[in-house]
Amino acid sequence: MIEGGIELSRVAVVGELLIDLISSSVVKDLGEASSFGRFFAGSPGNLVLNLNGLGVDTALLSRLGDDFFGRAYLTHLRSRGIDTSFVQLDPQANTSLVFVSKSQSTPQFMAIRGADCFLEEPEDIHNFLNSVEFIYFTSWPLSRKRTRAVCMKLIALALKMGIKIAFDPNYREVLWETNQDGKSFIKEFMRYCFIVKPSEDDSYHIFGPGKPLDYIRRFHEAGARNVVLTLGHKGTIISDGRRIETLLPCARRVVDITGAGDAFWSGLLFGLLNGKDVFESAVYGNYCAAFRIEHEGKDVILPSVEALKAIFEAGDN
Repeated sequence: MIEGGIELSRVAVVGELLIDLISSSVVKDLGEASSFGRFFAGSPGNLVLNLNGLGVDTALLSRLGDDFFGRAYLTHLRSRGIDTSFVQLDPQANTSLVFVSKSQSTPQFMAIRGADCFLEEPEDIHNFLNSVEFIYFTSWPLSRKRTRAVCMKLIALALKMGIKIAFDPNYREVLWETNQDGKSFIKEFMRYCFIVKPSEDDSYHIFGPGKPLDYIRRFHEAGARNVVLTLGHKGTIISDGRRIETLLPCARRVVDITGAGDAFWSGLLFGLLNGKDVFESAVYGNYCAAFRIEHEGKDVILPSVEALKAIFEAGDN
């Protein structure tokens, strides 16, 4: 892809493809939900679809069950032009499922994990990383010993190749092995990261109670070079370790926040690939997140960044 005369490299995306079963109505407690809608989800799946909508080429490494949901997810990705060459089908484990409460704040969730826990190294690891400028991880594949080893091998090779590490530190203790100190591992993992984008909730689960600027400082102290801390309706704080800026949200109405963080990531990476700094790139992320927040359908293709900029800067309805 060429954008503004700059040739964009690929983004490699590693992690969980999930089936989200989201409650049909807003509930305070997930146990109150009586009906659910099925959505193709998982941050890596959302991200590759968003990036594809923005014209960014991706390489996706994930694992689905060789079952009804897994095959349907593959068909969905391929129908949207996503290269699924590195998406594995597990002959025994089922596709991972997550029940989610529809919410206008942080949703509740319950994960029933399957194939995502058995991710294997890609058969041609160098081809997977060919022409890649950023490789993106979530904490899900880091949460199990087997998949953690795959990720660390990818990290080592990526750093040798000059590929930048982007990390969504969506740590939740419930997803980790009981004998693994996930918090400590996540903190140590920060030293590899060119950019991290935690939410305020993510920060709390990693570092405990704190104020936003304290969280920014602690991510930098752990080794993260650039930190983008999203605070929901309070906006976003961006830091490159020397300069800090605050970005107000631009969504004009809240329909559903599901997928907003993944959309923010897509705009953020788009900007970085276009040679923008982290502050300018976060503005793109803000536009993409606002679009997701304002739309019920999470399969709606993101408009171009230029179109999003026109929408939100003009304040159109």
